[in-house]
Amino acid sequence: MLYPILNVIWKALHYEKLNNPARGTPFVGLENFRDLAWGEGLRWSVTHLLVWRLLLLGALASLWAFVWRRPSRQALGWSVLILALWALLGIHPGPEGEWNDPRFWDSFRISLLVIVVSVTGSFLIGLPLALVADLKTRLRWLVRVALLLPWAMPPVLIGLMFAWLFQDRYGVVNDLLGRVGIEGPIWLSRVTPAIVAVNYTLIWKTSSFVGLVLLAGLQSIDRGLYEAAEVDGASVWQRFWRITLPLLRPAIAVALIFRTLTAIQTFDVPYAMTRGGPGRALETLGVYIYNTTLTLDIGYAAALSVALFVLSLGITVFYLRWIYTE
Repeated sequence: MLYPILNVIWKALHYEKLNNPARGTPFVGLENFRDLAWGEGLRWSVTHLLVWRLLLLGALASLWAFVWRRPSRQALGWSVLILALWALLGIHPGPEGEWNDPRFWDSFRISLLVIVVSVTGSFLIGLPLALVADLKTRLRWLVRVALLLPWAMPPVLIGLMFAWLFQDRYGVVNDLLGRVGIEGPIWLSRVTPAIVAVNYTLIWKTSSFVGLVLLAGLQSIDRGLYEAAEVDGASVWQRFWRITLPLLRPAIAVALIFRTLTAIQTFDVPYAMTRGGPGRALETLGVYIYNTTLTLDIGYAAALSVALFVLSLGITVFYLRWIYTE
């Protein structure tokens, strides 16, 4: 397992283009990473990406509010990290500046969008599905089978299936919209409809995984707690809010972290549905790495892969050192 990682890192430190064998593979150090993340004529501004920076300050305030109630030695490290991110978000090209690789930052933004939308959507749908699958009814096996099917189906097959469903002329979605008097959009050839269609497909595919993880968490909760609460006169909502949700938090953390890791590496569904289009509107980091590899620029593709690995590793470390220990 260690050799492939070290091999990719080693290639990222070298120039290697298969269509330019005459130059060989000289050592270039961090040049690929500089081309990836930096630019010319950069400047720093307080108002750049103001919404995201305000969210980071809100996270910092929440962190210190938590520390005030329960002291933590990790608070200082997380505070420094949040403040560093807050400062880095202020860097952007000036009037005459530009990123060395604006395509990387575009793919990074669409990857963040996919993470936020698909992870949130899969949780909001997966939790009710898990609650229904946990009910003591004769038909709960049917709900559990319905949970298993999307998770077990290959992502590429799901992408092709939903590409047909969202086909603008012969697709089922536009046919159903037309029957109620609504003219359906050209789903996969326009930016906003394509983003909606791909995220909907990802949510349909991954909410079953979240539901299965949460169902396992629900199965571990002692039923005697519900019986005691019912005897005390607690309503269904009170039992959910005071018993189910607090005891389900470890399972929620596991579901969200694994879902986030798979979301940041998203490749199959967007590529199967739109090939990363229209244009490059759905070129996630995974799709960009694939397209860069097809240009035979192995060194730069390796640098992109290392960047994706570092992002995934950062999420994993956050999980192990923050969520799991708490």
